[in-house]
Amino acid sequence: MSTHYFIGIGTNELIQAALAEWQDELKAYVPMKLWPRPEEFHITLQFLGATPDEQLDKIKVAWQEQDFGKAFSLDVAGVDTFGSPKQPRVVWAGVKPLDKLQALHQKVTASTKTAGFQLEDRPYRPHITLGKKWGSGKVEGQLPLLDKHLSAPILVEKVTLYRIEPGKRPKYVPVMVKDLEKE
Repeated sequence: MSTHYFIGIGTNELIQAALAEWQDELKAYVPMKLWPRPEEFHITLQFLGATPDEQLDKIKVAWQEQDFGKAFSLDVAGVDTFGSPKQPRVVWAGVKPLDKLQALHQKVTASTKTAGFQLEDRPYRPHITLGKKWGSGKVEGQLPLLDKHLSAPILVEKVTLYRIEPGKRPKYVPVMVKDLEKE
């Protein structure tokens, strides 16, 4: 099995604890098979999939040449789903403002394009996965937490290239980090 990678924004323990509370509220309402552990909460900027070492080296060179811009903060607000509202594939927390995050996403994908990666055809939909893989039954009514906000923002000060190690802890291992410019 080949090793898979993604580029993302990690979360700190305060954010992780708050989102774990959201998960606890959702578990009684939405029967998902998988609930990520709090230390796994992140915002994906780009999923890379199976990546040979040569391409990792090219990303490293591209990151040295690419300016990812200034650090910023994101608010976490609301819960939504991907897939059918009655049997969602993913339950997630939203992040705002999207303009700064979209700009960072574009810079990251520009850097990986020079390393030979293809851009996805679908629009970028930033989120933090709280649960995935539908269990059984169906959702009745509206999801809870739709209007909930975290009291502290996510500080986006770096971008991390993660290696995915299924069945291990930690599941996502940082391989390379690119610091954003301090304000």
